Amino acid sequence: MDVPPLERRRLKIVTGVLPSNSTKLAYLGASHPFTQQVDVIFPSSDDLESALSVLGTRYGKGKVKLSDLINDAGPFSDVLSNPESGFAMLGKEQNDDVWCIDPRGLLTLSVSKDTYERLGLVGRKLPFKTHADRRVISLSMKKGAESVANKARRNTALELWDKRRDEAGVGPWDVFYCVKVPMPNPVDSRSEDVKCQVTKLVDVRIPQIQSLPPRPSNSSSSTSDDEEDWSSELGALFEWVGMATLGSQRLSANDRVDPYVSVYNCPTPSYVGSITRLRWTGFLGPDFVQSIVDTALTQAATLPGGPATNSPFISITSHALSSSPVSYISPSTHSGTVTPLETHLRVSRADGEDTWCLLAVPGSSGSQSISWAIVESLGQLDTRWG
Repeated sequence: MDVPPLERRRLKIVTGVLPSNSTKLAYLGASHPFTQQVDVIFPSSDDLESALSVLGTRYGKGKVKLSDLINDAGPFSDVLSNPESGFAMLGKEQNDDVWCIDPRGLLTLSVSKDTYERLGLVGRKLPFKTHADRRVISLSMKKGAESVANKARRNTALELWDKRRDEAGVGPWDVFYCVKVPMPNPVDSRSEDVKCQVTKLVDVRIPQIQSLPPRPSNSSSSTSDDEEDWSSELGALFEWVGMATLGSQRLSANDRVDPYVSVYNCPTPSYVGSITRLRWTGFLGPDFVQSIVDTALTQAATLPGGPATNSPFISITSHALSSSPVSYISPSTHSGTVTPLETHLRVSRADGEDTWCLLAVPGSSGSQSISWAIVESLGQLDTRWG
């Protein structure tokens, strides 16, 4: 039997030290607008667990017509025009068509060639030969963002699309959504509470991390071996985090697996102790994801760093909803302020790869500094890194 090769992943590691390098961490939630799961791992600490486990959110499920969303006098107009609403919505893929509205109020449609030709709206191709027939259309839902003529053309096209769906017996779109302010409920709507799930692993090998090394500079004194050693060291730490997130038996201090079946060595130095995993699963809005990051970093800054036997650290792993056509929203600095600007797209698919993992280690006691590293993993059908 021919087994298809695994899809190649693209990895990128960025490091920094808080509070000086804070921009990327401050916009992690906003940059990744559609998240389905967040895991937090740390050597068991009552203070960390108490601060993080109380965090929770809520999201909605229902059915909605695009024509109801785009109508300036419609039920959702006030929510879409409110910059504080935190509104985000994802339509489930149907007949190769999918769309989303991110918190900026931007509607992004990823549609098949047939749908694109029927809509009559201007879009662009995705740069992938295997999906050359797909088109992506971006439309702002904010009031005054488009001319009256363009808005009328857009509204007519989407209203006719809704009509065709009704005639075909498909009806409204199934959607997930989140919002921070009261809003009209979609048809057949119901809410889902997202609460923290706490899991503890005892008697496991835990790496003793004193700090996270920065990437070697490009100076003449650095060599390719320095870069390789740095990548290997951080790669081993992120591998441990991944195995801890999965609750792997290979981390157990008493693991006696046959070496012909599996071989794993914890990064050294290490010690035997307990770790805690916190998990949130659902349609997680950017504000909620950022609240987890901010709370974790605030608490990590108070932990006793330095050369202690049980050196503290904390990791946060986020899995995106890869069925969304929007992959990433780049923070961009303009006139001294940082605002989300450039949208990166991908081919919408349920089995796509889009994950980031943050590892943070407090500095010496009393310094309030935190060294951090983020590894990001993308699938091939994503425009973010070319």
